[in-house]
Amino acid sequence: MKKIAIIGDYNQNEESHCLIMESIKDVAEEIQGELEAQWIMSDALDVSEEHLKLFDGFWFSPGSPYKDTKNVLSAIQYARENGIPALGTCAGFQHMVIEFARNVLGLYSADSEENDTECADAVIVKLSCTLMNKKERLEISDPNSILARTVGGNELIGEYRCNYGFHEAYRSAFQNSNLITTIVETKNGCFRGFELKEHPFFIGTLFIPQLDFSRDSSYRIIKSFVKAVLDMEEDLFVCECKTGRKL
Repeated sequence: MKKIAIIGDYNQNEESHCLIMESIKDVAEEIQGELEAQWIMSDALDVSEEHLKLFDGFWFSPGSPYKDTKNVLSAIQYARENGIPALGTCAGFQHMVIEFARNVLGLYSADSEENDTECADAVIVKLSCTLMNKKERLEISDPNSILARTVGGNELIGEYRCNYGFHEAYRSAFQNSNLITTIVETKNGCFRGFELKEHPFFIGTLFIPQLDFSRDSSYRIIKSFVKAVLDMEEDLFVCECKTGRKL
């Protein structure tokens, strides 16, 4: 049986947390896959290779600052370097950005203002306009990416619960990296997500796909992630499930 580690500091009162387990179960049942999901608090995570290799996928959850940022970044690096499917939403995306900045772009002091108000390279900053309880129409830059094939086009709707986001001053450094296959952005060019090339599934989104209750936009990303974990030999295009809902 395949195993997913959900990494973050679980809060039973946080809607996006409760919906992670529900969405994984929903997708696994729909595609009839055998899957076990385990939530691991950031400060309880064993980041040794022996422990991390027990998992077939990682979901880095909303909810920052994490109790142990170092542990989360170590797990993200492990997933990125070892080709393990990984999905980061909200805070998970933010820490995927930090890990990539540090270990790929060489910005060794990269961090979030939420973690360190005086960091030398604040790749994640407090947004001038909050995205708490807001939605945006977004565009995917590469029509051949997993993201674009998953949602069936280059547009989707993203919903948020956040006050922090990507620092646009670092946009060119990320966009010019030959390891990033696509970015997700607003109509006016604000960076909201990214996908790595030559990786089974490594996607970070500031928006929270489990909040897509209609299941006809960003929720499809969850299905794509679960499929990658299960290593199913079928395409990642949008399909109709047995109940008639679109995933």
